[in-house]
Amino acid sequence: MFSKEVQLEVVEMYLKGFPTSKIKKKFHIKGSATILNWVTNIKEFGICGIKDPSRSKTNYQYSFKIKVIK
Repeated sequence: MFSKEVQLEVVEMYLKGFPTSKIKKKFHIKGSATILNWVTNIKEFGICGIKDPSRSKTNYQYSFKIKVIK
């Protein structure tokens, strides 16, 4: 997961014309699709298009998980 700051920096570099291969290498991003997704989201929704990785995870109690499995 990448922080908002990293996502913004990546998009900024991409928009300045840096090749995706260099950006991926610098930030250890596996695929170009990740970068293009961030760029699209920011272009479409502005800064609100960036997802906060710490908020996207939903945690469930162990007892609830067991009930669902059964």
